[in-house]
Amino acid sequence: MPDNVLISRIINLREANNWTQVELGRKLNLDKSTMNKIENGTRKVSTNELEKIADVFGVSTDYLLGREHKEYELPESKSQTVANHVGDNVSEDEMENILSYIEFIKQRNKKK
Repeated sequence: MPDNVLISRIINLREANNWTQVELGRKLNLDKSTMNKIENGTRKVSTNELEKIADVFGVSTDYLLGREHKEYELPESKSQTVANHVGDNVSEDEMENILSYIEFIKQRNKKK
């Protein structure tokens, strides 16, 4: 199995979901250093972990391994979501402010 396909698909799916390595690690019961090693290719993914990763992202293990080339619909990026609601006349600075505010609200809600 070409590990680089697995690694790139994990990274692409994680980033498409706007998750950090820490957030994905929590969902998989792995710490950040383990996620970092997996994404850097210095640690192999166990069969059990592969199944959990597929479940978390809603894809097949064959897709993660590069055996299936079906394209899965990835969630919109945060920028795409905001742009869909406010239009195209938003500057980079305004977009950063909006995204920062969204993160602020998410963090505040986690504390409740």
